[in-house]
Amino acid sequence: MNGYDLSTPDVRANPWSLYAELRTDSGIHQVGPADHYLVARYADVVAALERTDDFSSLEMANQLGPIDALASLAGGESRDLPPTIISSDNPIHNRLRLIMQRRFSPRAVGKIEGPIRSLTDSLIASIVERGECDLVRDFTIPLPVIVIAQLLGIEEDRFEDFKRWSDSLIALPTARDEERQRHLGEIIQLAQYFLAMADKRRTEPADDLISVLVEAEREADRISTREVLAFAILLMVAGNETTTNLIGGMVEAFMDNPDQLAKLQADPSLVRNAVEEGLRYCSPVQGLFRNATRDVELAGTLIPEGAPLMVCYASANRDPEIFSDPDRFDVTRDARRHVAFGRGLHFCLGANLARREARIAIEKLLPILPRFRRVREERDWVDSLFLRGPKTLPLALD
Repeated sequence: MNGYDLSTPDVRANPWSLYAELRTDSGIHQVGPADHYLVARYADVVAALERTDDFSSLEMANQLGPIDALASLAGGESRDLPPTIISSDNPIHNRLRLIMQRRFSPRAVGKIEGPIRSLTDSLIASIVERGECDLVRDFTIPLPVIVIAQLLGIEEDRFEDFKRWSDSLIALPTARDEERQRHLGEIIQLAQYFLAMADKRRTEPADDLISVLVEAEREADRISTREVLAFAILLMVAGNETTTNLIGGMVEAFMDNPDQLAKLQADPSLVRNAVEEGLRYCSPVQGLFRNATRDVELAGTLIPEGAPLMVCYASANRDPEIFSDPDRFDVTRDARRHVAFGRGLHFCLGANLARREARIAIEKLLPILPRFRRVREERDWVDSLFLRGPKTLPLALD
């Protein structure tokens, strides 16, 4: 290994200079803490994502954590996390994705725009009334958490539990000792809750995503009980963590670049474009993991069979070969070539929902964004190898 370590506090705070260094030479280097091959250049990231015969998604199961409680509570001999759409290859991937794909289409997401706007208005009104907030705690977390919780059919009085469980799933892979045991305890509660909810939906179906999964369970060979549980958990985490980090990251970017905020205020029609630039610039998902299915060459580097890779979306999104002046946040840039949602077979199922939530959030925040000032200059980032966003963002409203 070359001494590169993604887990250090300095890299967590500012990974961009490291990514720039990793794009030099071959563009593929081994990095800590787990000695992965990191794929840093845009062209190679796209190649790794599209060459599904050479690079398997099974490595994502290891990154999601050996959550014994989930499989044992749901039954079955294996004590590993059941396959999900991000930790499986075809034909399993397509079988699972087709169950839920229609519920995240542009048309389906458009139907819930009204409730998303109402919720956004309510959260912002509360911030304005108080005159201060932690934007993460008071806005960027509750907005997507409540939206995905409602889609899943979670009771309103369990929303806080819902976010705590989600945080434990994200923190588990890097947690140790007592902290790890605490997170596992939270995950057991989560598994028990979803299993009870699925059992209820078998006799009392509703218009929610858990009912969609249970209905698929009834159809032969479509989905098992363990897969219902794993799918529900994935929807819960992916449905809020990415959007939380995107909106928080964009607010940080606007505060660091007031000239870009002024451009957006002068022309609010740029909101859609600004969100695409936010996805590129912030890269709320820094990358996902693959492993080589055989000895395979990528960008002149021989990657041995079974070796794990981190396909780094964030580095690809700052590649100067694709994006001019890539470290500049520019709301007028055409950033549509970004890979913030991946590419190919595993393109993010919830991309339409994340985009819609972020557009509404930025549009609604736009009138008050210039009035925000940071209460402290220190930044606190999410503790994750593959997610990035502000963990807290305390602000006062002038």
